[in-house]
Amino acid sequence: MSLPTRSVPQPQSDLRYDRTTILLHWIVVVFVIGLYAAAIIWGELPRGTPTRKLLQALHISFGLLFIVVLALRVYWRLFRRLRLPDPSSSAAQNLIASIVQNGLYVMLVVQAVIGVCWRIAQQEPLAFFWMFEFPEPQIFDKATKQLLGLAHEYLGHAIIIVAAFHALAGLYHHLVLKDGLMRRILPGSLR
Repeated sequence: MSLPTRSVPQPQSDLRYDRTTILLHWIVVVFVIGLYAAAIIWGELPRGTPTRKLLQALHISFGLLFIVVLALRVYWRLFRRLRLPDPSSSAAQNLIASIVQNGLYVMLVVQAVIGVCWRIAQQEPLAFFWMFEFPEPQIFDKATKQLLGLAHEYLGHAIIIVAAFHALAGLYHHLVLKDGLMRRILPGSLR
């Protein structure tokens, strides 16, 4: 006869996000890196070259696809997933983490809106993988077009910087504090 065992609660830092949250998180990461890399690369290419035009077309198409993924991610964060604050961190650290994470969401949404508006302001087709084009209303003047372009560029750089700090904080938790925090968002095979 064995004695009944008592269930020991799992430490909060060892709890995992659900599969949908993990999947959407990493899809967003891939999109952000890919869209940013394409923009940086075409910025180094001479205007009018086929490679530059291809990268721009792919950036626009994947950017439109990203808007859909981002909408799903924001919906999932707001309405479906469990919030997992780290109990081994101070209230201030949890607050900073929340500000950074929510700030990234706001920056990504604003970036997507600015990107679409900028493309409209350029009076060029907003095409989706050469399959169809969205209508281009001509509602922006030249000064607004330039402002949208600069905002899209600088916000892109800011997103990468904030995301890098977010990633470095995760690595700090994983490699230095060894508190299991990062395992919550890693795909199962990488834990």
